[in-house]
Amino acid sequence: MKITSKIIILLMSVLLPMGFAGCSDDDDMPNPGGEEAPEFVLGQESIKVKIGSENKATVDVKQGGGEYDAFILDARIAKAEIADGIIKVEGLANGQTFLMVSDKYSRYRKLPVSVYTTDKLQLSHETFDLITLLGNSKTLKANVVLGNGGYEAMSDNPAVSVSVNEAGEISMKATSKKEDFTANITVTDCTGLTANIAVTVKASLEPFTTEELEAIKADNSRRYYFKNTRTDDYDVEYVNTTNDDGKIRYGWELWGYYCHYIDFMGDKTEGVKEAATFSISSWSVSGEYSDQAVTLKIIKNDGTNLWGVFSFIDEEREIVYAGYFCDTVNPE
Repeated sequence: MKITSKIIILLMSVLLPMGFAGCSDDDDMPNPGGEEAPEFVLGQESIKVKIGSENKATVDVKQGGGEYDAFILDARIAKAEIADGIIKVEGLANGQTFLMVSDKYSRYRKLPVSVYTTDKLQLSHETFDLITLLGNSKTLKANVVLGNGGYEAMSDNPAVSVSVNEAGEISMKATSKKEDFTANITVTDCTGLTANIAVTVKASLEPFTTEELEAIKADNSRRYYFKNTRTDDYDVEYVNTTNDDGKIRYGWELWGYYCHYIDFMGDKTEGVKEAATFSISSWSVSGEYSDQAVTLKIIKNDGTNLWGVFSFIDEEREIVYAGYFCDTVNPE
């Protein structure tokens, strides 16, 4: 029994490498019948096939021993069939796999197979104006309308960053400058198809959109907002005064040290106000502003409350800063 086991192990060590060798790309096994076997040659080095039974790709066998057989390594992506000696491949799902073809001499050839849905990559936009408040960043989105998955995106301008997810949602982010600038966004899918979006980044000096203004006016809570800080998050003392010279002051104070003042001349009716200035001393901003000239507009006055928006340009940083407030019309 011990001798028999040793013989079996020895035979397996010889036969197993031969079995694996039979699956190599260019395996030419000796002809068992002694006849001279023709060279086994396929007419293409790879196959690209569109999904669908109507788009089957034909494999060109230029020369071989006949009695061909074929199968796909990943049956989820494609399938192979032989009819009347003709090999055809049908795409089932996007991806890459291999087609294995053999002839009667047990020789194998391997072809890469790429399966795709469309031969055109289509995006929701070809051009895009990314408009953001001067010096502020903004992200806009576009989408892949038609593609094969496996998306990648790149920008030829580092001032515009871009990313894309597997679902084909493209995110583009930029910070505006005084001068307009552009970037060419290139999206590529897993089959190498590409499409472009020309993005132009423009600066706006309007501090709030129409939708943002409506949202501000819809909230009648007493508050001041500047640089992501709202006073209704703190226990502040509100300021609503008119000086003898007619200058109106709105704002708030905290602990007698932190303050936020908006001063202007005229009245409290809706519209742009004259000689408007802004002063602030706060832990939430870097640096302080004192009597900074601003554009101030009262956007709503319902007799009980008024709402105002203001903005100014920091020339050194090339940034528009903006804020808003809602307070009572009359001093309390």
